[in-house]
Amino acid sequence: MPLIGKDKARAAAMASIDALEARFAQNIETLCEDIDKHIKALTPVNTGEAVRNYIWTTGTPNSTVYKAIANGPTGPTNSMRLGSEPRRPANEAAAAESLKSLNLKANPFATIYLSNVAQDIVGLELGILPGPPYRSRSPQGMFGITSQHFNILVAAQGILK
Repeated sequence: MPLIGKDKARAAAMASIDALEARFAQNIETLCEDIDKHIKALTPVNTGEAVRNYIWTTGTPNSTVYKAIANGPTGPTNSMRLGSEPRRPANEAAAAESLKSLNLKANPFATIYLSNVAQDIVGLELGILPGPPYRSRSPQGMFGITSQHFNILVAAQGILK
C-alpha cells in the first residue's frame, strides 16, 4: 500500500525547490542584466570595439574578438558625454545578444562569465587610453567599479529577493 502522505509531502517539497530555483534563476538573470548596463555605461566608445566585446557565456569565457559595427563616423567622442557616442547603440545591442543567450532557467547554477578581449580594454580599464592629447573618460576603469558596486549590493541584499 503506497504512502499517500509521503508522496504528497515529496511532491510539495519538489515544487518548493523548483519555485526556489526559478526565483534564483530570475534574480541571477536580473543581476547579469544590471551588471551589463552598468559596465557598458562606464565604457567609453570611439570605434565601438570595446563595448561590442562584452560577451556573456556559461561554462568557459569567450576568447573571440568581435569587430566593431562601423555604423557611421565616430564623431568627437572624447568631448562627448558617455552614452551619447554615435557608435554605441549598434555595438551595445550586438553584445547584448550574448546576454540573451545565457538560458539560466535551464541551469541557474552554471558558472557565468562576462569577458572582454578587445584590444584596448586593458588600457581603458587602467585609465591610460586614449592617451594625450585626449583624456581618459573612465579613469577608474569599468570592471573594478562595476565589481565593487555589485559586490556591495549582493552582500547587503543577497541573491534571493
